[in-house]
Amino acid sequence: MPRLVDHQERRRAIIETTWRLIAGQGIENASMRDIARECGYAAPGVLAHYFPNKDALLLASYELICERTNERIAAGTAGRRGLAALRSMCLEIIPADPITVVEARVAVSFWQRAQTEDALRAVGREALLHWRTLMMDFLAQAEHDGECAPLADPDAVADELLNIMMGLHVTSMLDPDTVTGSRQRHLMERALGRLTLQAARTSG
Repeated sequence: MPRLVDHQERRRAIIETTWRLIAGQGIENASMRDIARECGYAAPGVLAHYFPNKDALLLASYELICERTNERIAAGTAGRRGLAALRSMCLEIIPADPITVVEARVAVSFWQRAQTEDALRAVGREALLHWRTLMMDFLAQAEHDGECAPLADPDAVADELLNIMMGLHVTSMLDPDTVTGSRQRHLMERALGRLTLQAARTSG
């Protein structure tokens, strides 16, 4: 009997092929024909069974990157709270390992298009709002548990950490030899360490 086609699996395989092409040659140079060829299809029309056009494929690709990041965050913060959960979350977002480096290259490409495409911008904004909500919850837990001093402006702390992480996406793409995975983790630890230092100074 012929093997049943898992359409969800094939759809994800197309998206992952799209990631590789975008990471290697840029979002504008990754044509539907190139993507189809990399997937092993003779003609790009086959892709239309899964995505009606390139914009739909790009939107699905960006959504899957955000979904995967959120899955890693959920797994990494499970059973943790406060600063431990916050640290785990931040280290999942920064592009500090081979998988997240590829995702970051693709995400940065999408950010440029998101300036003029509402659908892409909405996906990115939703991800940022979700991460910010989690961070505010973890900061509130850290305050409650006495892990950090009372925060005069927790919103500013969350915004600072988010901007550090988004900045690392850009700088690690521009200068990967300097902004390595270990360097990124060190910078995040420094930023997070300031919260515990505040608690130590207050208690002292």
